[in-house]
Amino acid sequence: MSSKALPRSHKALYALGAFGMQTLISGISFFLMVYYTDVALIPPALASTALLVGKIWDIINDPLFGWYADYSKPGRFGRRRTFLVYGTLPLALSFVFLWMIPDGLSPTAAFLWIALSYILFDTLFTIVSVPYSAMGTELTEDYDERTSLAAYMSIGALLGYISGAILMPALFNGAGEPHTGYAMAACVLGLIAGITIGFLAWKLQEPMAERGAQGHKVGFLQGASRVLKNRPFLILITAFSLIRLGLTLLQTTLVYFILYQVQTDKALIPGLMMLLLVTVGFFIPLWKWIAERWNKNIAYALGMTFTSLAVLASFWIQPNQLLFTRLLFICVGAGMAAHWVVPWAMLPDAINYARRHKQERNAGIYYGLYGLADKITRTLGTVSVGWVLQWVGYVPNVAQGEQALTGIRLLFGPVPALFIFLAVPLLISYPINRRIHTSRQKTLQEIPEA
Repeated sequence: MSSKALPRSHKALYALGAFGMQTLISGISFFLMVYYTDVALIPPALASTALLVGKIWDIINDPLFGWYADYSKPGRFGRRRTFLVYGTLPLALSFVFLWMIPDGLSPTAAFLWIALSYILFDTLFTIVSVPYSAMGTELTEDYDERTSLAAYMSIGALLGYISGAILMPALFNGAGEPHTGYAMAACVLGLIAGITIGFLAWKLQEPMAERGAQGHKVGFLQGASRVLKNRPFLILITAFSLIRLGLTLLQTTLVYFILYQVQTDKALIPGLMMLLLVTVGFFIPLWKWIAERWNKNIAYALGMTFTSLAVLASFWIQPNQLLFTRLLFICVGAGMAAHWVVPWAMLPDAINYARRHKQERNAGIYYGLYGLADKITRTLGTVSVGWVLQWVGYVPNVAQGEQALTGIRLLFGPVPALFIFLAVPLLISYPINRRIHTSRQKTLQEIPEA
């Protein structure tokens, strides 16, 4: 690893990977449940339960692949790049299968299609995303340089997220026939992800010290046990999970909220999403600046406090209040920008905090457990929306009754706000700051090679 400033070209290349992966995540976050309920006409509870079953494999696959990436023999492309080189094309293809449910399936067949296709996608996404994230930790060990790299990655991720949010509806609306439109949109997003992640895997070299390095071999359970004894990591992952759950509820409900509570035209959905995400991008440099002037945990806590208050205010939006909706989306995006950049700069510090010697290489299993928490909370948020919609009497493609509208408003406002705000005290108590990190790195350099 290096404590020197990374070239901007390296940061930009690294950001390409986030662009490709977030293009896929955006399509899933905003439109997959709507595709299941309003296009494939699958009951919301059945679709949600199938997704939940698909996550059972996720109980072990993130940390398992992270551990394997740490301790497997380096390939000719390096320890991390090898997974990107061989995993990118299968990942892109698996994304397309999510959006190609055949017509006329029985409930059992539809359930199996959703569960199995999601298991395939999730496994391949893990194989690519965990080594990618671990590579970022190993590019630099400097406290502020990691914030800079995280900002580049966040901009790339945000642009990918915008691409998915805008291209997906533009393509499936332009196709006319919904099934064809969603399949075509999925092919385009998969192609974009394949090209961008593939270019990163081709061009960005791992640091020479990391390229052939192999972690000191420990068993999977032993490695996971060591990670779970890292107090800063546990605080961070708990706070991150609460925030992710709240934001997933908001994102999954967003289209329903715009269509049925704000009661605006479908054609305005891409513009509202663009407003939210552009605002996030505009405020990422601000949160980077705050993290560099103060400390990362304080910046994250401030951003999430502002976000929770803005999200809570959405409960009082009435039909046709489009201006109020736009102003609220700007406020939500301003606070949400902190979540896009700061935690990804905090995690490498938590990993280094628990290192026992300079040669320890265990970032993969940390990112595996981090990814596990991320996917579990994403899944809980997504399937909870389906279950609640079923419970409150949601009927697709018609005006909703008062009970269904109340459920949608709660899922978009007060409930996400509560989860996000619960993370704030944890972030304030986070024990690593710039001084502690610098002292720890100095001590680590003085420890003899293991």
